Amino acid sequence: MSSPLFPLQDQLKGFSRALFSTWIYHKRFNILFDCGEGVATSLQNRVFGIRRVFLSHGHADHIAGLVNLLNIRNLGAGDQTAPLQIYYPNNNKLLEYMLDYLTRTQKDLSFDLKWIPLEPGQTLRLEDQKGYIYIKTFETKHSQRQLSLGYNVVETRRRLKQEYSNLSQIELNRIIWEKGKEEIAENFDKIIFSYGGDSKPIAPAEIKDSLFLCHEATYLSQEDDERDFQQHSFLEEVLVNAKEANVEKIENLAKSLDRLEEKFGRNIVRTGFVDKEVPFKQGFLTSPQDV
Repeated sequence: MSSPLFPLQDQLKGFSRALFSTWIYHKRFNILFDCGEGVATSLQNRVFGIRRVFLSHGHADHIAGLVNLLNIRNLGAGDQTAPLQIYYPNNNKLLEYMLDYLTRTQKDLSFDLKWIPLEPGQTLRLEDQKGYIYIKTFETKHSQRQLSLGYNVVETRRRLKQEYSNLSQIELNRIIWEKGKEEIAENFDKIIFSYGGDSKPIAPAEIKDSLFLCHEATYLSQEDDERDFQQHSFLEEVLVNAKEANVEKIENLAKSLDRLEEKFGRNIVRTGFVDKEVPFKQGFLTSPQDV
């Protein structure tokens, strides 16, 4: 058996190329993060599995796929009654223009569609998932005039309390018998997936100890930002922040694929891993064909 190109290969589908399109579909959670052009064409009937869309901001390469997504969900060969919720940064004018257009042109939908604005720091439980899993939003730095958001998927888990960590199983069983399981265990929240659109580097505190970070890398270095937009990330600073955040795995959205291949070699980039001095595995998600 061949090893997967990158972690969660069987769960993630996506595409990311600067100015063209960005979207990531997480199959386990039935969530689409951003909705760039071509998402419905690439996912085809899998669009009917999407239950929630989380938009990072209102630039065209992140929302242009909404029109066809709704159209296919409404008319395609699938469950046309499956509800859809679209979450977006509050008071983002570009997204409000899109919402107005779709509201005017998609009046007779066969499914229940809800548009839900979000602020930084909000939490939203995923009721359809096993266990206690929720989304938590955080602000990203991308556009000076519009709010942009990143999203953590967080799972509430159980663990042994620290004061009982050195006890034997026999001793733990005795305490459970006397006081119950709640005495020795506690809940804790674990970030299991993080996504930040194509913003500047995500603050390490927002993604601390994340199991899987999906972070764009538009440029190899700061010098590659020839138009001096200062709105995106370059590879080295993404890796530095991920290391500081102690993330376990990182997937770089390789928007400048040709430059990455020039520096690291086509085979290394296309097969998913780059040899860097970082304490986690990383890969490059570039197109649906690669994943």
